[in-house]
Amino acid sequence: MKFGIVKSTFFLIFVSLIHIAPTFSAMYVYPMEASVGVKGASQIKVISQDNEVKFIKVSLKQVFQAGTAQEHEENSDASSSAGLIITPLKIALSPSSQRIVRLVSVVPPKKETTWRAYFENVNEDNFITQADDLKSPAAKASVGVNVVWGVLIHVAPETIKPSLTFTEGSSKVFNNGSIRIPIKEVGECESNNQCKWTKIDKIVYPDAEFNLAGITFSRGKMYRVKYINWITEKTEELSLSQ
Repeated sequence: MKFGIVKSTFFLIFVSLIHIAPTFSAMYVYPMEASVGVKGASQIKVISQDNEVKFIKVSLKQVFQAGTAQEHEENSDASSSAGLIITPLKIALSPSSQRIVRLVSVVPPKKETTWRAYFENVNEDNFITQADDLKSPAAKASVGVNVVWGVLIHVAPETIKPSLTFTEGSSKVFNNGSIRIPIKEVGECESNNQCKWTKIDKIVYPDAEFNLAGITFSRGKMYRVKYINWITEKTEELSLSQ
């Protein structure tokens, strides 16, 4: 079963009862998966291909237990330097134009963190009105379709440490390092570093444990993985410890 974190490119369509005009606007965001590397900054483009002004609200949530059945999101204070800062949170997008939304990690985390930024296309009233005002009796109620784009964001840790351990007699691996490990191949190796490689497609996030189907780890054998290091943007090899 593939969980939500794997599907980083997506958009969500919600039906609302809070005075949102029905629209499928030509508003896009790029990229749909962003990385805040060791420099602590990145950006997302919000692009209009429409002939009308678009009003967009931005929100941020942190993803916990990423890539597992327990994956969940929690609201984030988008202005807190302890996490990830995203700015601006409101955008008035002129026709056929684009705006830059900036991502800043002021205090790098100890281990890689994962986030989702949501870009919601709203009407002008909803753009200006505060959330508390929308709950007032005077607020109009009408059914409409609201388009929300979700961008997956990875934030690099203070210290880059790739590390995996395995459990003897099982297919379990545990990421005790500081960055996620997108495993592409697992090798069972001899003392002369000659390895028999098996293709595996699995992403193991920090502090997460996964089963690698088709692999059983045995005592006295050596194992290596080939993975993509998203910070160096290179395919690298890593020895597994027990």
